[in-house]
Amino acid sequence: MTASSLSAATTPEPDVPSSPETRGRLTISERVVSRLAAKSAASHPAVGARSGGVLGVGANQDFSALPPATATIAGSSASVSVRIGLRFPSDIRATTEEVRQGIITDLERFAGVTAAPVDIQVEWLEAAPPARRVL
Repeated sequence: MTASSLSAATTPEPDVPSSPETRGRLTISERVVSRLAAKSAASHPAVGARSGGVLGVGANQDFSALPPATATIAGSSASVSVRIGLRFPSDIRATTEEVRQGIITDLERFAGVTAAPVDIQVEWLEAAPPARRVL
């Protein structure tokens, strides 16, 4: 066996796309979709969540925590619910719409899931600290 015949025998065929029927199924769990929704919501700079505490008692408002999110999948669509906190003052309606659109876009992009509806519950507002006065 020569080097050229060995090389020709071990060279893989170029990737040829297979039909969807032969590839198998892809299943994305509700937990994964929930986590993607939470990450998407947390990526907005005005969004926070509660962290710490026991059973919600003593929890702190935290803008680096992931907000709780749930998802229910039916076919290729998911209904999503997210509970967030917001910085205040801010336009609550505009901010929640930005968060909603971000979740819809991210779920479509990363999971191939159409999110509808996306329910957002604003649980708390955190006022900006007062400006420091110079005497």
